[in-house]
Amino acid sequence: MNTLIDKKINNNRILILEDDQIVAVDLQELLIAAGYETIIAHSHTDALIKAKTFKPNLAICDINLGEGLTGIDFVKDVYIILPKLEIIYVTAFSNKQIIEDAELTNPLNYIVKPWNEEQIKVTVKMAFTYIEKKHQNNTILQDLSMSEYKIIDLISKQKKSKEIAALLFVSEKTVRNHRYNIIKKLNLPNDNNSLLKWAITNIKQD
Repeated sequence: MNTLIDKKINNNRILILEDDQIVAVDLQELLIAAGYETIIAHSHTDALIKAKTFKPNLAICDINLGEGLTGIDFVKDVYIILPKLEIIYVTAFSNKQIIEDAELTNPLNYIVKPWNEEQIKVTVKMAFTYIEKKHQNNTILQDLSMSEYKIIDLISKQKKSKEIAALLFVSEKTVRNHRYNIIKKLNLPNDNNSLLKWAITNIKQD
């Protein structure tokens, strides 16, 4: 059974960085049941060592690892080893400064503790959908960052810039800058209506 699972999820490897052993095991069991291959690390150094050998596609990182280096520090360092690694942060904090520091590492998403099983499943599934799309050579969305992808997905749901900013914990100015960059990458006329029309037409709704 394990052999069959390993073949199926060869490209769905997840590193879990969590200093609380009980939380880490709970998360690992949930992800294994959902069909992902996982490995647990409890510290910055442990995570870097395991990232080198396990070569995950996605890392789920607790930001606060107790004293010393944080999950954000790990992400900055692991990008040197695995520059294409995608990140989801898990944190008990919603402090604006922490979110801004984490945002500089361009994560896919944030999960605020206490999380529930469905939230984890949906967030991880969305992450791997993005990873798959990102690595498809012919996809029209391949040049978009995850932040841009999240914004255009929300635009397709007819969310305004103010709503998008609130949902993504960023400023309206940041959203406007992303919209401008998306328009350039998609070679659209420089107006919001053209981007809205493109998003509604091309982004698949759940």
